[in-house]
Amino acid sequence: MTGTRYVIAGTLLFALQWLFAKEKLLLPSRAELRRIAVIAILLLPIGNGLLCVGETRVETGTAALLIASSPMFMVILDAIAARAMPSALAIAGIFAGTAGIAALVGRSAAHADALMAGLILISSFSWALGSVYARERSEHHPLTASLEMLIGGAISVAIGFAIGEAGQLRIAEISAVSLWGMAWLIVAGALVGYTAFAYAVRTLPTATVATYGYVNPMVAVILGALILHEPVTWRLLAGGAAVIASVVLILIGNRRTAQEFA
Repeated sequence: MTGTRYVIAGTLLFALQWLFAKEKLLLPSRAELRRIAVIAILLLPIGNGLLCVGETRVETGTAALLIASSPMFMVILDAIAARAMPSALAIAGIFAGTAGIAALVGRSAAHADALMAGLILISSFSWALGSVYARERSEHHPLTASLEMLIGGAISVAIGFAIGEAGQLRIAEISAVSLWGMAWLIVAGALVGYTAFAYAVRTLPTATVATYGYVNPMVAVILGALILHEPVTWRLLAGGAAVIASVVLILIGNRRTAQEFA
């Protein structure tokens, strides 16, 4: 499903760009295509794919806590690439965000499947590595997002066929709810979400982009309360406050760092 939705989203976005561009779009050079392919593999088949595999054996709350390692990986890798320490406020924000996620999920990874938990950590590192590589090694070509989704999605589909996922597909058993869910993932998750991420990671400070890893679980908790009427506890409120504080600290830290180098 992961590969299919990205192939569909990438095809739609590429077609829309090609048809409605005010000026004729030029395809990326071979060097640019190689970089796009590397980024696509790190983010989608490895970053997103391993996460999907890991979540089959790891509870959602534990998975969310493990995924929260991605912002830390991003800040560390960016510091290594730039050969400069991140600001103290950004570091404080990373710790506050991680603590907030721990409070939000309220679960321990102690009883999680060790192998699958490890796969989720690898997926988080791969996503962070691809994000930092995208910022350091490539400009934002107009077709970047669509080509990344096409390449990464196609590789994910090929891997799915290779491990026998096609044999588990029962088309007659697919419900209307599942189809609507797939449509939402294609439009909101891939067409809008991934395209925005591909642009942001190349234009905004890495630590700023990393805040998505803290905001996403908080949004999930809010939607759970509003749509599924899940209880809102003091633990959730405290975790949410910590997440908001982490984002503010990281943004202020980035602004001060930018002013210092200006």
